[in-house]
Amino acid sequence: MRKFILVSVAMLCFAGAAAAQDNNTTAAVSADPASPAAARMSSGEGYPWQVGANFTYQRFDMGKSNANLYGIQTSVNRWIADSPVGIEGTVTATFGRFSPTVREQVVFYGGGLKVGKREGKYQPWAHILFGGAHDRFNQGVGPSGFNTWGFMGGGGIDIQWRSHIAWRAQVDFLGTHFGGVFQKTVNVGGGIVLDF
Repeated sequence: MRKFILVSVAMLCFAGAAAAQDNNTTAAVSADPASPAAARMSSGEGYPWQVGANFTYQRFDMGKSNANLYGIQTSVNRWIADSPVGIEGTVTATFGRFSPTVREQVVFYGGGLKVGKREGKYQPWAHILFGGAHDRFNQGVGPSGFNTWGFMGGGGIDIQWRSHIAWRAQVDFLGTHFGGVFQKTVNVGGGIVLDF
C-alpha cells in the first residue's frame, strides 16, 4: 500500500511539472472588471489548480446494517493544460456511531482522473479514483481496524461565485473490501472550491 501511495504522489508531481512546461496561466479578460461575467472567471480561464473541502454524509455499508457517518472530504485537482481532463487526489474522513457503544471511523484516500466543464457559472464534472481505505472502530473483541483497497466514482457541480471561489455539490459511490466482503457506500456532500 505504501508503494501505491508513493507512486500516486509521484505521478501527481510529475504531471504538474510537465503541465507547467507548456501552460500559460495569464488570463485575458476583455470585460469590465466590475461586471458579473468577469467575477465568474473559471479554472478554464487561467486557473489550473483546484482545492476543495466538503462536509460529507456517508451511509457506510456494514453488511447486514448501515452506519450514518459525517465528516470532511478534501480534494486537489490539477487540470492538464487547457483540456477538460485533470488529475485529482482526495482524502475523505468520516466519523459516527454504529451503536451507542461502538464508534466507527472510515478514511478513503486515492487518486485518479477528473473530467469536467471549465468555464461558465455552472461546471458539471465526474471523477474516478482508486486508492486505499481504513476502517477503525472500538469493540471488545478482535482487531479494531482494517485496511483494504477502495475506489470512488461520482460527480457533481461547481457553481462559480467569485473569480477564484465556487460552491460544490457532489455525490459519490465508494466501494471497499473490508474483511473479504464488498461494501457499497454512498457519499453526499457540499462545500467550497478554490481555483488558483
